[in-house]
Amino acid sequence: MAGYPPPYPPPPGTPPGPPYGPPFGGYRSDYKYQRRVMRDQARAQREMFRAQRDAYRAQARNYYKGMRRGSIVGPILVIGIGILFLLVQLGKLPSFVLWNWFGHWWPLLLIGVGVVVLAEWGFDTVFHRDGQPRFRRSIGGGVVALIIVMIVLGVVFETIHDGGRDFFAHNFSLNQDDIDQFLGDKHDSDQTLAQAFPAQGSLELSNPRGDITISGTSDDGQIHVILHKEIYTRSDSDAASKAQQLSPNLVADGNTLRLTLPAIEGAHVDMIVTVPAASSNTVNANHGDVHMNNLRGAVNIIANHGDVELSAITGPVTTHIQNGKSDFSAHSITGPITLEGRGGDITISDITGAVGVQGDFFGDIHLEHVTGGFHFHSSRTDFQIARLDGETNFTEGDLSADQAVGPVVLSTRNRNVTLDRVSGDVTITNRNGKVDLTGAPPLGNINIENRDGEVNLTLPEQSGFHISAETTDADIENDFSLPVTENSNHKTLTGTVTGTAGKGTSNIKVSTTSEDISVKRANIAPLPPAPPSPPSLTTSPGVPPEARQALRDAERDSEEARRQAKAAADEARREAKKAQDDAKKAAQDH
Repeated sequence: MAGYPPPYPPPPGTPPGPPYGPPFGGYRSDYKYQRRVMRDQARAQREMFRAQRDAYRAQARNYYKGMRRGSIVGPILVIGIGILFLLVQLGKLPSFVLWNWFGHWWPLLLIGVGVVVLAEWGFDTVFHRDGQPRFRRSIGGGVVALIIVMIVLGVVFETIHDGGRDFFAHNFSLNQDDIDQFLGDKHDSDQTLAQAFPAQGSLELSNPRGDITISGTSDDGQIHVILHKEIYTRSDSDAASKAQQLSPNLVADGNTLRLTLPAIEGAHVDMIVTVPAASSNTVNANHGDVHMNNLRGAVNIIANHGDVELSAITGPVTTHIQNGKSDFSAHSITGPITLEGRGGDITISDITGAVGVQGDFFGDIHLEHVTGGFHFHSSRTDFQIARLDGETNFTEGDLSADQAVGPVVLSTRNRNVTLDRVSGDVTITNRNGKVDLTGAPPLGNINIENRDGEVNLTLPEQSGFHISAETTDADIENDFSLPVTENSNHKTLTGTVTGTAGKGTSNIKVSTTSEDISVKRANIAPLPPAPPSPPSLTTSPGVPPEARQALRDAERDSEEARRQAKAAADEARREAKKAQDDAKKAAQDH
């Protein structure tokens, strides 16, 4: 109380004397009055301190605000996004290429932001003068929100590109198997079994974890099963118990054999199954690859997480793949092939029957020698070929076919289309991509409708046709001396060319916008006749039982060698194709 002023005199009108005098120290209301006065004074001092504090804070805030500079990260991001969207809008950059690229490389966004912020800090440090306050860089809440949105979009597009798989999982998912493999020891064991197989019977096989190999090389009328079990546990007793539980269940139901394995955590089983060649086989593989060869019966496969490889099969093949990273390959198949679902790469060659692919596949697609025709349907592309004597390739933004027989029907977008030596009718609908078509005799009707993409058409010099081509805001060139009419920004080419065989019979219609049309003539040889059907599958009888295991091992080794040779041939073919394209481009530029 020493810091407060002396008490004030009593308020006027206070009566003197008892009971207001001594011993109460003066007046009766003096104590309460002084206490009230002291509370008012303390309250006033607190308000004064608060006002001073607010003033100091406002002064400091204004000071630091004057010393703060905005970062250039925001303007760079906005300019970059604007440029990319402008390229997409003008048709110079396909939108799917942009989103696929961004979904794969979006971490570079964080690296770029970090590099810019670090460069700004270095600049401010180097050019800071002694005695002057340092400037502080601020990215801003709006820019931070934009970066977060772009990260989320990158993860979403990467997930879509991978076919719905978890982006952060890739080839590793935290499940019980991974925990057991990390914490437990590996225990291997093998098991074999054999049982009579019904004549013209079928096999239904289900394996929850592990690879499946089925070969139609059994010549004794039995099914032979070899199981290789891998169990990850922390004790030998637990491994023995799980190995016993993993025994296959083989049940006969009429002409059908059902072979199933239980699902046990921390364990998987690789199966090698040998059946008679004439059998039909149905496989359900949850986690594992499927290999099937040397079969004459029908093949049905469901592969949830694994690759599928087929070879030397005579009967029809139906496959359903449900993983964006799973690959499919089929070679030397006589019957038709039906592939559905969602997957990665597709490699198909030497197919006599028709090939139908429906779904979204996110890898490269390569086909060779499909006699029965090819039909591919996805959310972006519909492509049909009556016969493929050469090869067809689908990549990220390109589609090419060589030596195809029509009718050829293609409806796509955002692709560069190259069809070389195509005979018969051709219908192409595309946008935001270039179309190069080289027709081969006999020439059929051609209809090309392209938007925001140039069209290069090469026709056999001996063929006759009637052509109608039009474009806007671009030019039309031709080697047939046909007149080009111009109306404002619209150009049209119309005319008839009589071939060496007589009057022109093919109708050609070409239209595009904002890009050029080129019609050239060349000496193009006709396609050879359809190749003969491959010989039917045969098996060698009389293999002694003691040599079966050696035969299976040799089959696995030969299959691996064949895959390696096929990969090397594909690589050489791609290099040769690239060299041919470079030479063609160089000749055109010249």
